[in-house]
Amino acid sequence: MNTNLVQHAVSGESGNILVIGAAVVDVIIQLDKLPHTAEDVVAEHKETVVGGCAYNVSNILKQLRVNHGLFAPVGKGAYADVVRGQLHHDGIALMLEDASGDNGWNLSIVEHDGERTFITIPGIESRWERRWFEHIELCAYDYIYVSGYELEGHSGAVILDALSERKATGKIVFDPGPRGAFLEPQIVERILSMGTIVHANKSEITALMGEADAHEAAQKLTRRTNEPVIVTLGGDGTLFCSSEDSGLVETEIVKVVDTIGAGDAHTGAFIAGLARGYSLRHACELGNVIAGKVVQQHGGRLQL
Repeated sequence: MNTNLVQHAVSGESGNILVIGAAVVDVIIQLDKLPHTAEDVVAEHKETVVGGCAYNVSNILKQLRVNHGLFAPVGKGAYADVVRGQLHHDGIALMLEDASGDNGWNLSIVEHDGERTFITIPGIESRWERRWFEHIELCAYDYIYVSGYELEGHSGAVILDALSERKATGKIVFDPGPRGAFLEPQIVERILSMGTIVHANKSEITALMGEADAHEAAQKLTRRTNEPVIVTLGGDGTLFCSSEDSGLVETEIVKVVDTIGAGDAHTGAFIAGLARGYSLRHACELGNVIAGKVVQQHGGRLQL
């Protein structure tokens, strides 16, 4: 691990970040391989934790001591109680409460090689409302994170309308996630036209851009947005591409135990690097280091 890089990431001044998205309950089980239809298999329950892309990104920012707020709805119900209790335990302020529904949950299935499959039961975090943004000053934030999960359906227009109120220098960091290919074309066009930095993995960027090669997809997207594009390539490192520079940041090879939360950890650390004034290359290097720690442990909650 690049110890100096991490030590610097947890000290000094940083920009202010808003993390928009979901905090949900993850039920994590492990088995040798996913069963076929009608097959009967036995799995091991590993843990039940609070997760969700936004919560995972916030957790990394918190541990790297970067100024940020978690704008994730917390509802009313059994799962919301778990989320609320975890946020209280973490010392994370509740910025958004709405008693009109419960929070969602995921069944996270981890195979023997560390790869994971999600089955999601959506909750209040999938039904964004315009009124939720009435009491938050978006112009106070230098970076705003949002994922593709929150831009599906009616919520997409609601969130993007709100993001149009950010300050002129405020940068959006968009993680399309596995749902990016399911977004409505007009939503994709809007988010990519808002001065947006895209952070994705190889399959996500190729699906988003309709290209077979990740490098070509990243270059194509950079020309379209005139903003940086970051593509994580697992053990092959991280590709970064901008109008000024591009390159591949290699990563240390580690034993993969569980990939849950690794992408979110990389995104959170990358944003932390930007907020500290890092170059794209050094921000990607920090992302590699932190994601490398996450994949060596069970669950997505990294403790530095």
